[in-house]
Amino acid sequence: MPKKNLSLEDSFRKLDEILGKLESGEVDLEKSIGLFEEAMALSEECQKQLEALEKRVKVLVAKDGGDYIEEDIQE
Repeated sequence: MPKKNLSLEDSFRKLDEILGKLESGEVDLEKSIGLFEEAMALSEECQKQLEALEKRVKVLVAKDGGDYIEEDIQE
């Protein structure tokens, strides 16, 4: 299971590390399945973090008079 306190960047690094181990072919089947499960959990956590970050993204929009306001990104 992934650690909940990993940053998005750390999660991506961990995923890359797991992928390297799986691609090497040097890991037995049981360990490979465990690594795959860990990678899937990390992937899900990354997706949640990305969705949360996307909600925070704001766009500055110029108003009349030179002021700026923040608006959510329109999809």
